[in-house]
Amino acid sequence: MDHWGELVALGIDTIIFGICSRLYMKYSYSLNLVERAHRLGINPDFKHLTEDERSYVIYQGDVKAINKPIKGLNTPDITGVIQRLTIREHAIARNASGFWADQKNTIQETYNIVPFLLKRGRMTAHILDPLGAEILDLDTVHNKFENSSLSIMDHLVGFFNGVRQRGIETTEELLKEGSVITAIGEVSKGLDGNVQLSPPSQGYPYFITSMPVSSLLRKLEEQKTTYRWLTLLFGGIGVVLTVIITRKWWLERQAKFREEELKRKLDASRKERRQNARTGDEIPENERCVVCRENPKEIIILQCGHVCICEDCSEVITTDCPVCRSPITTKAAAFIS
Repeated sequence: MDHWGELVALGIDTIIFGICSRLYMKYSYSLNLVERAHRLGINPDFKHLTEDERSYVIYQGDVKAINKPIKGLNTPDITGVIQRLTIREHAIARNASGFWADQKNTIQETYNIVPFLLKRGRMTAHILDPLGAEILDLDTVHNKFENSSLSIMDHLVGFFNGVRQRGIETTEELLKEGSVITAIGEVSKGLDGNVQLSPPSQGYPYFITSMPVSSLLRKLEEQKTTYRWLTLLFGGIGVVLTVIITRKWWLERQAKFREEELKRKLDASRKERRQNARTGDEIPENERCVVCRENPKEIIILQCGHVCICEDCSEVITTDCPVCRSPITTKAAAFIS
């Protein structure tokens, strides 16, 4: 069955289809949840919220550190509550087709966090586990790229190794104090009586974003639409490949069936002709089958090469030659003139 190319393509398409359909369902699910999430106002009455409303709420407020905020490493005049420091290596790597393309490798990524809350009106909400958010928007406050100083030998080694280093990029990002943030998660009251916003216990997506709710909904809708079309595209490709493979298999099966039927008819016709030939003149003793001693010798045994049995006896003798006891590998019709 010579369908390996189509089968490999179908396997790859199935994997991509599975990924796209899963992402489509994920964004569709997230969009529906955000659309029906309860929106907390400026001064909501927490006591009158139902259990279902508390499980997924939207709250928007200003970021404020509970204790001492984090100062920017390179910009001390900017303070925040979450700091992400990233060091990336930039290089040019030769790909499989022989072309050179940009490549980025993250060498180190560290986070610094201080407890913080969102404040709006008289209400404050303590934000728990911000790194568990599916979307966490941070502002870039510093970015520096240092070119690598390479010698001629480094360039030669990089050419033969297929990787040339370009430089090191250092990035500092902050969730700034005073930023207006939209948080979507589960609301509850802590032991100290403070309102807390945390990742939903039911597994709903957790968002901490600088986007307003309308922009977040639009982004989720765009991602949902993109992956819906990709799912339909790769699903259609999978159907086409399945039809092609099935059609080829069916045509091969029909061809094999016709070939076997033709072979069966030829064998039957040949057997009939031989049977008719046996009704003629008396067969000399040395031309008779060594097994039945009645029919003429009609079959050659390989690999030994003995022509010693008739076609009737060849159907029974399948292991050893009756003359020399050599193993039988195959048999064929013999024509003695």
